[in-house]
Amino acid sequence: MKSEVKGWLHMAFIFAVSNSLALMLIPAYWMYQGSLGESGNNPVTAIYYLIFIIIITAIILLIAKLGKVGILRAIFYFSIGFAMWYALFPLLYLLQIPFSDLISLALAVALVIVMVKNPEWYVMNIVGVLVTMGAALILGLSFGIVPSIVLLGAFAIYDAVSVYLTKHMISLAENVIDYKLPAMFVIPTSKKYSFKKATYHKVTKEKREGGRTAYYMGYGDVLVPGVMVISSASHYGLLAGVFTLIGSLLGMIFLIFLVNQGKPQPGLPFLNTGALIGFITYLLL
Repeated sequence: MKSEVKGWLHMAFIFAVSNSLALMLIPAYWMYQGSLGESGNNPVTAIYYLIFIIIITAIILLIAKLGKVGILRAIFYFSIGFAMWYALFPLLYLLQIPFSDLISLALAVALVIVMVKNPEWYVMNIVGVLVTMGAALILGLSFGIVPSIVLLGAFAIYDAVSVYLTKHMISLAENVIDYKLPAMFVIPTSKKYSFKKATYHKVTKEKREGGRTAYYMGYGDVLVPGVMVISSASHYGLLAGVFTLIGSLLGMIFLIFLVNQGKPQPGLPFLNTGALIGFITYLLL
């Protein structure tokens, strides 16, 4: 039980760190504010993002079903590398480091190589913090409040449907774990745990037997509520972002309680609801 509590705390810690860093680094990412133009204030834009994610997920599952593991890994690593490039560039640019674009690209490529050579849980977590932080900042500064709320609602519904009804998100998680793809945070509850040796079969067996050597949290579970955190902070001030973040963390506490019952749970319905409650609480106060 003690190790499980540590796992819960580490999960909440990663969520808080990624979003807190995003809040602190808003000034570095001002160059992206309004980068979507007028579409950033159009609620329909959030639906377009959802449709895009659904299409990409379908393609990934089809590739996995066909057994094209090399193509699958190439898609994931390229996407994550590109996202890290975008995430690292503003930091180096803010520090006025010469050739910021080339250096950030080199760092992103280096991290991808490390992931390929050593796909351990701590590598995936470091990469995950960079990706979710950068993506939340870019999207949060580009989206208005209403599109951000629509984004949270749409993705919460999609997440629930994909876990409870179609169950394709569970299939995606199976591929991510078995093929060591960079798509989720991994929080070990045992010192002996190794993500390189983990398989989805082992994970489900541990759950059935009442034990657990690690918790798993998709990058999207941190990124999507993070968009609302940044959007609220950019439009209403830092305190609004803090309230939104606290609301998300409270939603995570409830989510962790359900996850500990042994069944897969969609994270976004709880995390996004918490974020919205936190933002509304700020407005009321």
